[in-house]
Amino acid sequence: MSIPPPTPDRAEAIALFRLGIIGDLLARTLDPGELRDELVARAALRYRPPGTAASRSFHWKTLQSWYYAAKRGGHRRLMPASRRKGYAVGLTADQRQLLVQIRREHPSAATGLILDVAVHQGIVAKDEVSPSTVRRLFAAAGVSRTAASGADRRERRRWDAGRVGALWHGDVCHVWVRSLAGVPRKVFVHGLLDDHARFVPVLEAREAEQEVDMLSVFCAALLRYPSPDALYLDNGPCYRGETLALACARLDIRLVHAQPHDPQARGKMERFWRTLRQRCTDHLPPGATLQDVNAALRAFLDADYHVRPHAGLMGETPTRRFHAGLRELGRARTAAELADALEVTVTRRVSNALTLSLEGTIFEVRGLHLAGKTVQVVLDAFTGAPLRVLFDQKPVAFGHCDAAANRHRRRVEATPPAAPTVPFDPIAALLHKARQERS
Repeated sequence: MSIPPPTPDRAEAIALFRLGIIGDLLARTLDPGELRDELVARAALRYRPPGTAASRSFHWKTLQSWYYAAKRGGHRRLMPASRRKGYAVGLTADQRQLLVQIRREHPSAATGLILDVAVHQGIVAKDEVSPSTVRRLFAAAGVSRTAASGADRRERRRWDAGRVGALWHGDVCHVWVRSLAGVPRKVFVHGLLDDHARFVPVLEAREAEQEVDMLSVFCAALLRYPSPDALYLDNGPCYRGETLALACARLDIRLVHAQPHDPQARGKMERFWRTLRQRCTDHLPPGATLQDVNAALRAFLDADYHVRPHAGLMGETPTRRFHAGLRELGRARTAAELADALEVTVTRRVSNALTLSLEGTIFEVRGLHLAGKTVQVVLDAFTGAPLRVLFDQKPVAFGHCDAAANRHRRRVEATPPAAPTVPFDPIAALLHKARQERS
């Protein structure tokens, strides 16, 4: 039976690497100045330290320190010493212990407040330690700050939506994908989860985490399955937009947001993201494109997650429970219904040249009576393109403004005003009044 050779740990590997550079000098008898010349010559070369992909050079004085360290204590003196000396080392052990004890008894107090009180009471001197150092001290002691209301103290109970379609969770998971060169790139996985069945109606990776991305993913699910009674979201920027709130109101979907800084309230969604990372996204190959990520997500849902027995469903699969509950629900939304729900109205003032601006694009309207008036512009929530222009609830002809073509277009002359039938001369009336006052 062959015994495998021992494998050195990282510190020993570095010590052997350093010894390999200056080790032969230890066995030689060197003349005055010869050691420095040898070290300067070796400092001009490049070496590849253990565990690194790139080579580097070392200053001759660094090599000199390795030489004398090895001469005093052998290769063990060449092992790198740990730079970690603890946190708040400028304080005494009693001071550190007292600060940790204050944090344990007041878990919701801010670190800056604890430090201010400690300075006021003479526990530490002013500017003796920074708040960031004290935070690291607390983290090392396992006494980091908890929520002010005690998020981990509040009573929590296991709950479940009563039926399929009663509640959908929505969230975004950040996934890092490495390129072939090893550079990480972030993609955003948008997903919806049915609370009762743990079924995922849609799961899609995108390049951004904006409201339009969330709306696109949400509409893709509504085109396939009946809309839920409620949509449960966190407080991310893509979930707080007015367009989403207006669309949900038009579709009779109640929009619910979780309390800020309370991830435990959305445990089902967080647990799904954990499963997704463990069984799918953590194993993406380097150089995966966005299409590759989406293909992996679809394969994960169809071949693994949806057909695997779920512990929270007492061994039932999400697919079986979800499709059994669909029989009691209505139809999915049509594209026309979603298009109507995603129309946004803004107001614009028409200039004297009969133009208006939308996100830097100039449009022109027809009708001299619209100059200086305020019109309503109906936009597509996805593209921002104008769909209709209304004035007094009536449609107005509009189009892109072509300034070059307008040079040769015949202008519509305004109709001259009719001759007045009632005398009106404010200047004559003013002079007449002045004459009356003078007389």
